[in-house]
Amino acid sequence: MNEVLTMLREKNPGLPLFSVLDPEFRRYGRVLSADTAQLSDALAATPIPEAGNSYVASLPALEAVDLMPGLQRCAFGEMPIQAGYCNGNGFKLNAMEYHKCSEINFTTTGLVLLLALPEQLDDGKLNSADVVGFYLPENVLVEIFPMVLHFAPCRIAETGFRCLVVLEQGTNAALPSVNTAAPGEEKLLWMRNKWMTCHPDSPQKEKGAFVGIYGENLTLKI
Repeated sequence: MNEVLTMLREKNPGLPLFSVLDPEFRRYGRVLSADTAQLSDALAATPIPEAGNSYVASLPALEAVDLMPGLQRCAFGEMPIQAGYCNGNGFKLNAMEYHKCSEINFTTTGLVLLLALPEQLDDGKLNSADVVGFYLPENVLVEIFPMVLHFAPCRIAETGFRCLVVLEQGTNAALPSVNTAAPGEEKLLWMRNKWMTCHPDSPQKEKGAFVGIYGENLTLKI
């Protein structure tokens, strides 16, 4: 068994943890086969902030790598895409979001994705006990399926993480207005093509997001 995954399981006995290479991942996404050498070089050049996380939705250096047209076709059906990154030092659940398109992730550092299935969300409410962690090793390319709940990755080392984020163009852009008191799914609409629910002990609550995660605000220990 992978030494990193073994370490994470030992330090987080209450959190189900798997690798994206395990069969358990197939309900949440799939591993993609591609030559990632150029992508790895481009992502490795992006900065990791000293504290917190940094999200850049669109970065020309990532969008220019040679495998992007193939990803645009196989994962997004030729819809316009954006390629950026989420780099940082995060280690808590805090919130969960979903998109109505796939999301492509890739890392040069290794990281853990905290994921939940769409059917586990009930009118914006989610039990954090339903969340599963998946170890994404460096240089493995994955597609997270539409509607699968996820949020910022968790670091697996004190040096932080780098994570590629490829989405349909315009995703995560600001909305003219947000209404968390709206009926149904609309109350979760936080940004363009981004529906989100958060934990009461999260920074997202302080920003006004819908509060729907109950149970422990999970922390990944390393």
